[in-house]
Amino acid sequence: MEDMIEILKKWNPWEKDIDTGIKRKSYLKKIYPYMERKEVLVLKGIRRCGKSTMVKQIISVLIKEGIDKKQVLYLNLEEYAFADNLKISLFDEVLESYKEYSKNKKRVYFFIDEVQKIPSWEKWIRTKYDLNENIKFVITGSSASLLSKELSTLLTGRNISFTIMPLSFNEYIEFTKSEDSEQYMAFGGFPEIVLEKSEEKKITLLRQYFEDIIHKDVIDRYAIRNTKQVMDLARYLVSASGSKVSINKLSKVFGVAKDTLQTYINYMIDAYLLFEVTYFSYSAKVKHDISKLPKLYCMDNGFMNVVNPKYTKNKGQMFENTVFIKLAENYKEISYWGELDSEVDFIVEKTAINVTSADKILEREFKGLEDFSRKNKGFSLLIIADKLKKENIMPIIDFLKKN
Repeated sequence: MEDMIEILKKWNPWEKDIDTGIKRKSYLKKIYPYMERKEVLVLKGIRRCGKSTMVKQIISVLIKEGIDKKQVLYLNLEEYAFADNLKISLFDEVLESYKEYSKNKKRVYFFIDEVQKIPSWEKWIRTKYDLNENIKFVITGSSASLLSKELSTLLTGRNISFTIMPLSFNEYIEFTKSEDSEQYMAFGGFPEIVLEKSEEKKITLLRQYFEDIIHKDVIDRYAIRNTKQVMDLARYLVSASGSKVSINKLSKVFGVAKDTLQTYINYMIDAYLLFEVTYFSYSAKVKHDISKLPKLYCMDNGFMNVVNPKYTKNKGQMFENTVFIKLAENYKEISYWGELDSEVDFIVEKTAINVTSADKILEREFKGLEDFSRKNKGFSLLIIADKLKKENIMPIIDFLKKN
């Protein structure tokens, strides 16, 4: 019991202040109002995007608002002391030790970081929830479907989920006091990368992040034996961000069965490394037609920089992926459209968008939007360019700064 409390003291605010970093106000504003409700709060997102820091910021606001520090219980499942004890009984051990130590009789705010490390975690939380124990759960995880699957089966109606992303451009400005969009497009929005001054160290850290995501959230989690194949595939897909993905072609290139390859890609999407943009159509039959290949985009530009040395020279790809990330902050459904020689990069709600890194806009950018508009009424049309500002044409920096 004493050993357990000593471990927990390292992470909890009981006897010391915790470092909360730079406040991410937009997320706090969205999430904090739900702290008074009963539902389990779920913070999901790519590894290193700032979920743990967000938890610390929520704890800090709770304490400022007047709750006793001893009402907080923070459990980090990546703590090495728990490595050999990642089973459901750990939750009970932690809770019992905490109750004995804290003597707290009021509501407990129980934060569990990287919850998916413990199999069947959702059954334990559901039992506590349904027994009406006076516990508010806030959990984090770096897997989309793993969490979704468990939440949808056992915690339906009992959870509210939020996806945390790397820094938006507006947050980047807050963190750096700079509007250097080129740096943001080249190195992405991971908080630690943004705050690091040295470009060499940024690259080293990004390489480490990339390998951690592939190893911990794909290879280790799903016990994949052929690690080199998965790593090579991940590097290829990230470097080709924005391209259409043909499972048939990739299967031949990588010498992997089609089903296996699709499974690997799904794991990368689950780990928030990649995002699938499907073909736009109101018809489910057309949308899921196998000839309408999906596109895959990378969830952070910095990864494209470390897997493809020529990335920052490919301004078009850099712009397109940056626009995608901005759209992913605000929209769950993002699609693209194309017929013959006409193409629209992104369709969200009632807007069709083409992206170009030039200011001399080629005719094909207008043609794609006009052809789409003729077939699909009621859409506003937008071209995002480098610096050009005209009707229906917006400079990329203005687009990134939009709320």
